[in-house]
Amino acid sequence: MFTRKCLKVSASMGCCFVVGILVVTGSVLAWAESANSAGTGAATSESAPPQAPEEITVPEGTPAQLFQFIEKLSKELGPPDTQGLMVFRQKQARAIITAADKIISQAGTDASTIDRALQWKFQALLQLLRMRDPEVQKLLPEMAQQLVSLANRILGGKPPLKEEDVKAAAQWALMGARLGGPDLRPDVTKIPEKIEQLGFKDVATSARGGVLALRLQMHSQKEKDALAAELKKYLDEMLGSLSQKGSPEETEIAVLLQILSQLEYAELDVPAGQYCQKFGELLAKSSDPTIVETGEQLQGIGRRLELPGKKMELAGKTTDGKDFNWAQYRGKIVLVDFFATWCGPCRAEMPNIKANYERYHDKGFDVVGISIDDDRSALDKYLESEKIPWTIIHVQDPSAKGPADPARYYGIVAVPTTMLVGKDGTVLAMDVRGEELGKKLEELLGPADAKPTAPVSDPKASTTKTP
Repeated sequence: MFTRKCLKVSASMGCCFVVGILVVTGSVLAWAESANSAGTGAATSESAPPQAPEEITVPEGTPAQLFQFIEKLSKELGPPDTQGLMVFRQKQARAIITAADKIISQAGTDASTIDRALQWKFQALLQLLRMRDPEVQKLLPEMAQQLVSLANRILGGKPPLKEEDVKAAAQWALMGARLGGPDLRPDVTKIPEKIEQLGFKDVATSARGGVLALRLQMHSQKEKDALAAELKKYLDEMLGSLSQKGSPEETEIAVLLQILSQLEYAELDVPAGQYCQKFGELLAKSSDPTIVETGEQLQGIGRRLELPGKKMELAGKTTDGKDFNWAQYRGKIVLVDFFATWCGPCRAEMPNIKANYERYHDKGFDVVGISIDDDRSALDKYLESEKIPWTIIHVQDPSAKGPADPARYYGIVAVPTTMLVGKDGTVLAMDVRGEELGKKLEELLGPADAKPTAPVSDPKASTTKTP
């Protein structure tokens, strides 16, 4: 799964390393989950490479000396043969983890030193993860506990505490809960209150948002109403806070994006579209081009989420270079399909769309495809091989704005994304795919003439986030 570029907010790797590595935690947790469901034997069903008789010896020393050891070790290439290299990489990662832990044990409440060691440790864990090393199954929950413990160590330090250290502690705790799952959530939910008691109100607010983002991922049916109320309160407070700030902080935006990106699918009584639009308008006023881009994307997502029951606007250039004429589709039921040739789920859904097009086109059904491909040649080859009979919009002009760039205008962050549009141009339903498409068309246009049955696809399992 990939995240659309304009939803990213780059973060420096100083204290708060978690913001910088947040993107990769999804792959960490996904693999850990799949390995758990398959059992440890699944990851080691093939014969494991032989272990070398001697491990890399980690020396004793000061944090500065241990960092020098880690940096030198990380640059070693290892043996040229594949099997030997794999063994070396495993030992290399384990040695870095050991050295990092030695540094952390000596660092006391020096948050910057701890944070630097955590960066090395996490990168070593990722190395073991990529190698499907079964030891990761033990190391990930251990690091989760360590992160929460380190957060409490910093917050319990002798005052006065530095704000950057408190921010780091908050991020460590949130990362710990992400890696450790629901068992660590009770400990982490106490962190924002501790931070507020220390006098760091803004940091506490951001940490509270991070906890809410975690609860969005892990909430039960029983707490839906309470969670929705807390989310509304938090988002309203953030709207007020950000409107008074000339330049929002990266950590604030990162937490905000976590919440807003999950709200779309959370099925809570929270107006996700309205909040996306409001926050988008605020961020779009920033002097930072990256934040402006994020704001514009949020506005687009909000616009899309608010589409049902409203008129949809479409413009742009078609693949034959002509201006797209949306008005000519009035009087028809139209499926607007955002897709990409590199998207497997899009390809899997295409036979279903084509079959319904053949069955219902004569009764007033049409399709407008909107390709988000960067590679025009790949798109042309695909359209030719698939014999697509409907109009395709493909925007290649980077200066295109508004409805003339539909994917950006509607904040498309996953494909396929579809909208079923009524005869008057009003959006009737979102993400209508698979068997549901045929059922909707029969409701709207009556039974189709007997023609080949539309292939069935799985609409829930068929979504790929855009790169």
